[in-house]
Amino acid sequence: MRKRDALKIEMKIISQASTIDTSLLTASYLITLQIAKCKKPYSIGEELIKPSVIAACNEVLYQSAASKMKDIPLSNDTVERGISDMTEDTENQLIEKNKKSKFFALQLEESTDIQNKSILITYVRYIDHDESDTTEGMLSVSELPTHTTNSEIFKIFNGFFERRGLEWKNFVGVCTDGAACLTGRNSGLVTKIKDMAGNNLLSTHCYIHRQNLASKKMAPELNEVLSQSFKIINYIKIVL
Repeated sequence: MRKRDALKIEMKIISQASTIDTSLLTASYLITLQIAKCKKPYSIGEELIKPSVIAACNEVLYQSAASKMKDIPLSNDTVERGISDMTEDTENQLIEKNKKSKFFALQLEESTDIQNKSILITYVRYIDHDESDTTEGMLSVSELPTHTTNSEIFKIFNGFFERRGLEWKNFVGVCTDGAACLTGRNSGLVTKIKDMAGNNLLSTHCYIHRQNLASKKMAPELNEVLSQSFKIINYIKIVL
């Protein structure tokens, strides 16, 4: 009897220790989302935001509110996990909407990250049945090998489709910047995609890329206006 009662007490203590108030967990995710949007270090949650929230609650509300704020999980590792969870959830939602869409089109862009590694960015436009309209979003960011060939790019691209269960038959359009490894007539990425999706797939050249090339030779005054416009638009995107 004594051992049974002791075991029940231990189980109750473990349960209480492992259970986090849902509201505190939600608050942690909300703060983590703001950290991600502002592109701040993960450690800012525990070093700055949490002490500030506690101090504000202690001053404006009651001591009990400030004490509860101390239980919000905002460690460096927690923020990192929270961002990973939200990223995965966002990607899963986008994939599911693409699966429900009768048609979808992609835009491909080769770029480099801050570590100077080659990456392939894929944007998707699809029919969102929840909004009854076409919607677009970033579908994937894939790291490319050092020697970027059309075969390697297609291997990564096709692997993503297979892992996510996307149907090639619903793929109706692809837009690229005109790079040779993407648009080669005989063995470019677009050619390989057409072999999978069908020759009816429409391939286009990115008009923004053409505008960017044209803008390099425009008058300095107009180029300065365009540059300032880009900075303003990018700033608004970051803030929003």
